[in-house]
Amino acid sequence: MKLVKMSIAAVVTALLAGCSGSMLIPMQDHASILSNAEQAKQALSQATSCCTAFSDFNYVTLPEGDTLLALDGKQPSFQFDEGMSYFAAYRLPANTGNLAINVASQVSKTVLVPQVIMLDAQFKVTRVLGESVFSYQPAHLLDNDRIEGKVFVDRSMPGNPAAETYMIVYAPANKLAGSTTILHPSKAFARANGTVEPDIKDPVIPHSPWGLVQIEVVDMAKGQGLEAVFKPEYADKVAMSQAAPATAAVAAAAVAAPSKPTPAMLTETEAFYQSQIEKAVKAGDIDKAMQLVNEAERAGSTKAKSVFIDAVKRSQKG
Repeated sequence: MKLVKMSIAAVVTALLAGCSGSMLIPMQDHASILSNAEQAKQALSQATSCCTAFSDFNYVTLPEGDTLLALDGKQPSFQFDEGMSYFAAYRLPANTGNLAINVASQVSKTVLVPQVIMLDAQFKVTRVLGESVFSYQPAHLLDNDRIEGKVFVDRSMPGNPAAETYMIVYAPANKLAGSTTILHPSKAFARANGTVEPDIKDPVIPHSPWGLVQIEVVDMAKGQGLEAVFKPEYADKVAMSQAAPATAAVAAAAVAAPSKPTPAMLTETEAFYQSQIEKAVKAGDIDKAMQLVNEAERAGSTKAKSVFIDAVKRSQKG
């Protein structure tokens, strides 16, 4: 399969336009991983579990920006609920705003169908994200054919042990017997150029326990002016009760002389912002949704952030 299904002129145009979030994936450098599903399954049948629990995994820090994961027999394996699988385990970036994590498994002669497990700081499972999030996307501009999905991570309470802290990427064993039908390159070319699609069968790609996965991590606070906002670390009531007397005195003084509150927002205005935030999230325009949240809160909204978070959670359940 060609690395990028587009003309040279289109590539140049895309690069000059600065296609954000796209990178040229060196498919040819990982051909052995993506060429033989049966060989990969045979290797998996000989694999043994590295660990007894998620807390035993070796978690590598996941940086912001792009990471290319080559998931093959060199990676550790584990007996997940669906069966034995190779996996990669990551610790999410610290000291960030809310995160948008895009996971895209590249299609070649084979494809890995990704599943993601999110864990809190105590290695307890918070979410398992599979086919409700990940779906086939045809090649477009600098992106290859891929099975892709986006995961949103709330960071409104830094330091809270219940906040999502770790991420595991693997191919569930119950998907290995299946296949994914992709759009034939000739049909994709015809659609891009507005011509008649040829009468040709679309390729059927077998699923594999091995794959090449692009992971893109974006701090949603950056570019919104929110990186300059200080977020205090999480502290429970016991820790607060043990605070020094001087701290208590400062708090009492603050209560005695509160700053002038922002006037309460009209019910109709609150409803308008809630509707627009939900529409933006449903459309996948998270940047717009965040801007609406910020604007609503500056105008006196007390519900905009919770509406945004609830909307994102619903979109994840998809």
